[in-house]
Amino acid sequence: MTQPTDLMAQPSDRAGLGHAGREPAGLGRSLKADAGDLVFDSGAGDLALVEGLPALQQALASSVETQLGSDPLNTRFGFDRTALGTYAHGLHARKEYLKMELVRCLSADRRVGDVREIFFQDDPRYFELKPGLGESARDRIAAAARSSRDYTVYAIVETVTSDTLVLATGARLE
Repeated sequence: MTQPTDLMAQPSDRAGLGHAGREPAGLGRSLKADAGDLVFDSGAGDLALVEGLPALQQALASSVETQLGSDPLNTRFGFDRTALGTYAHGLHARKEYLKMELVRCLSADRRVGDVREIFFQDDPRYFELKPGLGESARDRIAAAARSSRDYTVYAIVETVTSDTLVLATGARLE
């Protein structure tokens, strides 16, 4: 797997999976970052802050984008993308290793209560959550992912405040 290209989080808008629009207390506050750079809030004349679900999303993005062991102060922080090519042989094994590593990486944040599920855009679970797609569209999406080896993996994460985030990250599985 190469370095993740995108990580986004959204409060779930599916019934029973979260409270869209509500910023829960207890998920933290942090300086806002954009592509690794701090953001200046010109209106406040200070660095911009993020709170609640966006703060957790930013922290999880940082965790997935940081190579495991590269932080000299916390060598257990990060995602081990280099071991993917070392230990996992074949596409199925790589996907399973990626799932296990994402669970380890995401659940290391104490604001994450549970990593409920992880699936790829060519998995049946992805299509269950996209009921409007016709069979030909499903086949095209799965075939495109498999032929290009560019995959998007989705993680449904429950926070300690019982809110749910849907995280997506993309990479090339080689």
